[in-house]
Amino acid sequence: MYWQNRYHKEGAVFDSLTGLETIDLPNKGLLSGVELRVWGACGDDATKPDVWLHDRLKKIELIVNGSKVVKSLTGEQLLADMLYKKTPHYSHDMKNMNAASCEEFFYINLGRHYHDIDYMLDLGKVTDPEIRIDHNFALAKQNGWDYGVAMTTEPSYSVVLHILREPPAAPKGYIKTSELYRFTGGISKKENMMVPRGPMYSNLYVQSWYLAQGLGYLLDKLELNINSDDIIPFRVGPTELAAEIARQYGLFQMSQQVTLTGQQAYPFPLEQAVILFYHNDLVAYVPQYLDIWGNAGKAGFKDIATGLTPYTGQVNMAFTLSGIWPFSVSPIPYFNPMDERTWIDSSKLGDLWVRFEGNASMSTDVVVKLLGDEVVTKYET
Repeated sequence: MYWQNRYHKEGAVFDSLTGLETIDLPNKGLLSGVELRVWGACGDDATKPDVWLHDRLKKIELIVNGSKVVKSLTGEQLLADMLYKKTPHYSHDMKNMNAASCEEFFYINLGRHYHDIDYMLDLGKVTDPEIRIDHNFALAKQNGWDYGVAMTTEPSYSVVLHILREPPAAPKGYIKTSELYRFTGGISKKENMMVPRGPMYSNLYVQSWYLAQGLGYLLDKLELNINSDDIIPFRVGPTELAAEIARQYGLFQMSQQVTLTGQQAYPFPLEQAVILFYHNDLVAYVPQYLDIWGNAGKAGFKDIATGLTPYTGQVNMAFTLSGIWPFSVSPIPYFNPMDERTWIDSSKLGDLWVRFEGNASMSTDVVVKLLGDEVVTKYET
């Protein structure tokens, strides 16, 4: 048994700034995951760091049999999915600065975690496997953050297939991930986010990725409901949910380099986090306070010499965040995706839903999404 990390595409260039890129995959092999590396150049305005490379990947999908979805995630959701599947992401160029190079490494897991030998996609049992990337590199605003700058040159990308050769046994199946439900918010809105019956679910996730409308800001109660109030394994508020996620998954780390403008709201990649380290090129100014919570915080700086605050100019910073809820994505703490005994066979239930109760701060700007990991053990033609 050995892993073959095979370059399928290397240094290919996207056909256009906006559109759909389709990448055909081979029709044989046990596919554990797909590594997608995207490299480009940021827009020419250092004061506007709101739209990142991952925001411009509107949808990354793995499709088989012409239309069957195996994976369907936004760029932000895929980065969050990686962390929850024990796959840290790394790039020496993960930054958003004036006309600077930027690069991000994405990894599409077909199993429960990186290089899972029990769950993989058997390419020989499907037809027409392909990756579809819906992108908009000219995007200048996203999810309430509207000070971005368009890229002007098409980025390049590489695709590396992680294939298991000479496996000791056939895989049990693969993990499908896609959006199951969404709704538009409102003041104190309550929504039963219905989960489709039939699949085996190894995990469910909620997301509210919007400026000043993260989980910590708008969530009042989150509940898992089985068979119409017959079983309610948990009903928690945002603080209890955050504590449970930290206990189960630990704290994540993400590093970025960015040009920040004082008193400008900014889309930090971890909704609840602390800054472990920073550096700026204007040594006379240091961060005043960064309240990384609820997607509502604004970067502030003060002048060391005078103590005056805030400084509203721009500062180049490199920092590492440690925290939870990447891109405001939170798993449902009922599940342990590594323990099959905690998975739910929805075909045996009358109904299943996630009840999301917003508070008075919830606006109609936010769209709350429910994502699901489905365990697929039978291939369909």
